[in-house]
Order: sequence, then structure tokens, then C-alpha cells
Amino acid sequence: MDLSPLKNARILVTGGAGFIGNNLIRRLLQNDVSQIVIMDNQSSGMAVFLPNDPRIIFVGMDIDKMDKLNFVINQHEFDYVFHLAAHFANQNSVDHPFSDIQTNIVGTVGLLEILKFHKSLRKFVYASSSCVYGTATEMNEETFIYPSETPYSINKYTAELYTQYYAHLFHVPTVSIRIFNTYGPYELAGKYRNVIPNFIEKALNGEDLVITGTGRETRDFTFVDDLVDLMLRAAISPSREGDIFNGGTGQKTEILHMAEIIKEVTGSQSNIVFKPARNWDKVKDRMSNTSKSAKELGYQPNVKIREGLEKTIKWYMDNYDKVKSLKNYFE
Repeated sequence: MDLSPLKNARILVTGGAGFIGNNLIRRLLQNDVSQIVIMDNQSSGMAVFLPNDPRIIFVGMDIDKMDKLNFVINQHEFDYVFHLAAHFANQNSVDHPFSDIQTNIVGTVGLLEILKFHKSLRKFVYASSSCVYGTATEMNEETFIYPSETPYSINKYTAELYTQYYAHLFHVPTVSIRIFNTYGPYELAGKYRNVIPNFIEKALNGEDLVITGTGRETRDFTFVDDLVDLMLRAAISPSREGDIFNGGTGQKTEILHMAEIIKEVTGSQSNIVFKPARNWDKVKDRMSNTSKSAKELGYQPNVKIREGLEKTIKWYMDNYDKVKSLKNYFE
């Protein structure tokens, strides 16, 4: 992939201290960007893991604070914006629906409202979610969706609609990526975090791996390197304003199989136990259709689930002391 358009680019990454942002920023730095401004309140990521590079400017802030958002953005002329900041995720939104609205809708609209005046902007990449598909059986970009399972699914879809509104009315060059169960290095365990880092931590500590459901439910687990590749392709592509692309791998993995791989790779003696599914979780199978992303962006995910888990577990074990010191941060 030719990433030469990124050379000397000025970039904003909201939510850049999160694990996806961290991996994205490392790739951007490898491609001779001139500056990366990171906005993050560290609610689900930690700046301590960010690379030490003079091109990085870190701004600790909530994305929904319009005055500060306006002040920071208008100090720069950004070429690319990667909007990853989010109130993550389903259970967190069920417990805190108003916070979810503030971050996922108000924060996104505020960002777009300011950026509509920035003529230097080449692409606004919005990190949407596979949750917008709800219980749909076919998950391609043309599928009619009407998510209502959780505030998170509702609000991520609403923000996605706003990216299209600003594209169509104000010609903000937006593109949305629907992210499917991404995992990888720099993601920490915690109450509202994803299942994979939580299982890795529990496996290393010999604690039970608790599956909510039968374990036969499937998800499209996507290694973060593949997602970053897609986001960069979308950023430099001549995609239509307001376009939408699926992430994912097009492969589904049973939750139980994923847990068994983690046990095997970590050498854990943890037990796998089952509890009833959460009352909002109605999705039995989720798998991305990546044909549009492949055809229009040349996206070809190539990290299989075992390889990705091995890389993730290795990072976790190599950084175990630092991770352990932050253990209660997201509880």
C-alpha cells in the first residue's frame, strides 16, 4: 500500500491513547507524518503507553467540551482526522446512557461542526461499530439497519448518520469504518473492556474465564493491525463523501474456541464457566462482509485468530508489570 500521501501530514487522533489509537499512531509515525495531536481523557486508554516522539502533542480532554475542542482544533490545520474517541461500549452505555450520548453523539457532532470550516481536511475517518447491525443476519454496508439493543448501538449509528449529513451538506470528506471485535496489544482489561484482554488477564492469574451464554456464539475477531491497515486505506482513498466500509475478517470464531486458545497459549489452568447471557445481548452470530472494503480499498485482512492471540498475549506478558500496576484503573 502506498502511504506517501501521509508524508508531512498533520493529523488529529481523538481517543488516541486507546489501544486502537496507540497502534494507529505507531503506524503513522513510521510514515513520516509531521505532527499528531492526540485528544483523550484516558477513560479507556493510557497515555503512558504512547510512543515518545516529538511529533506527538497530547491534549487531555473530554471530546464533548465544545469550547476547548474549538480552541485546540483551530490552532491547527489538519489534513486527516481519525475519530476514535468513544464512550465504550454496550454494558457501559446501559449503565450510563447520558454519558454515552455526550461522548458518542455530542462529541462527534461538535468535532464535525468545527471541521466543516477547515478546507485543509482531506479525510475524516470515523470509528463506527459492528453493533449498528444489531441482530441482522446479513452484515454488509447496504443492509437496512435499525439498532435499538443498547444506547451504544443507537448512538454509534446516530453519529454515523451525522458523518453523512456533514458530508452531503457541507462536503466534509467523511468515511466511516464499522469495526468488528478488534483486539491486540495495548488493550487493558477492565469492567467495560473487551472479552479478550479480560480473558488473557484472568488466564494469567488462574481465574475463571466466564462466558455469558453457551460459548457457541460467534464473533468476527479482528487483529488491530488489520483494522489499522483498513483505516489508513480509507483515509487516503478517493472514497465518496459519507461512505461506509466494514472492518472485520469475514471469518467467525466461537467464543469458547477463543477462550480455549487463550488457555493453551498462556498455559493456564483456569476453568471455563458459563453464565446466562446478558439481557441486552441478543446477537448469536456476528460476521463481517468485507467484499466492499476489498473491492474498493484493497483491504485483505491476513492475521488469523491464533496468530493474533499469540501476539496479544506476548505483549501482555512482556508488559505484565506495567499492566498489573494499572489493574484497577478501569474497574
